Amino acid sequence: MNNNKQAGSFFSDMLNKTKRDKIFIVILAGVLMMIIAMPVKRTSTVTDVGSSSFYDSGNSSENGLGKELEEMLGNTEGVGEVKVLVKLTDDNEVTGVMVVCEGGDDKNLVAYITDAINGLLGVPVHKIKVMKMSE
Repeated sequence: MNNNKQAGSFFSDMLNKTKRDKIFIVILAGVLMMIIAMPVKRTSTVTDVGSSSFYDSGNSSENGLGKELEEMLGNTEGVGEVKVLVKLTDDNEVTGVMVVCEGGDDKNLVAYITDAINGLLGVPVHKIKVMKMSE
């Protein structure tokens, strides 16, 4: 019963507000709805940082990251030849990594590569894909 009185007093207080207060509340609600409905611009670029045939010399930090990652994976037992594709946002945040390697059919190796990239770059595991290279 007490809750009904509180709810009733809340609504009666809202109805008793001055016209200026009501207009202010409606304007704030409208602004809030416009902010929520605004589209967010999410642009991303895909840069192949591992393959020398698509090597982009635009950003040396990206290139260095790709070279080091590809070199380290290439020196890992069982990986064989390897190519790395890293998806970056405009502010160079890594959002996804794809690794294609000769040893990509070995589940244990795939798990090791995924864990290494996750630990090194902080990319979530579900955004890392390791696949077998075609012959």
